[in-house]
Amino acid sequence: MIDYEGFLQLVQKRRSIRRFKPDPLPDDYVNKIVEAARFAPSGANSQPWEIVVVRDKATKDRIVEIVNEANASSYKLGQTRPKEERHPADDRPPGGRPGFADAPVFLILFGDPRLEATYPLSAYTMNRASITPSSLANVFLYMHLAAASLGLGSQWVTATSQPLPQALIKQLLGIPRDYTLYDTMVAGFPDQSPRPRLVRPAQEFTHAGRYDTSKYRSDDQVKKFIKAIHDGRATIAD
Repeated sequence: MIDYEGFLQLVQKRRSIRRFKPDPLPDDYVNKIVEAARFAPSGANSQPWEIVVVRDKATKDRIVEIVNEANASSYKLGQTRPKEERHPADDRPPGGRPGFADAPVFLILFGDPRLEATYPLSAYTMNRASITPSSLANVFLYMHLAAASLGLGSQWVTATSQPLPQALIKQLLGIPRDYTLYDTMVAGFPDQSPRPRLVRPAQEFTHAGRYDTSKYRSDDQVKKFIKAIHDGRATIAD
């Protein structure tokens, strides 16, 4: 069994990659990612996931077009935020070919809400809206960690789960109407080395027994933290 230090190195190594080499991804790598996905925890062991592996260039290019169309609307929406609150992407007009477009494989994750019938009645009536997305989030994380363990890069393409892209991609791939598109993971050999990212110290968010009010962050501290993330700083000054 992997030891803790090995596991910690793996989670530290996993980063979002946005540029990929053109090399094709062998089937064995994809099979290993999917094999790891099988064992992700899910509500009542419902395993509500379906994964569509897309390699065909024409299909991938159409998905990229759909994402670009959605990003154009998101850009306009981002312009409505106060400038000091905008994500850096909100100030970059969409256009061109995004880096993820060159990834050799798209793994599109869908959920089957009919599996919610596996839940105990209390969960089915009260928490069903959160249990299935949590189950899909678990399998998505397993997939990303599996990719990292193989020396691959991966990116979480969130735009595909928006209503319009989801509808168009489901139509493109022949997905049943009652399935929901959770999100898309693209994978391949990385063509970049991301710089260190800002990670909070454990003592900042860990509380012993009850919430430590001395650790409550003021609105100004939260804004400062968000700005540090947007600026891409690995540390934040006091």
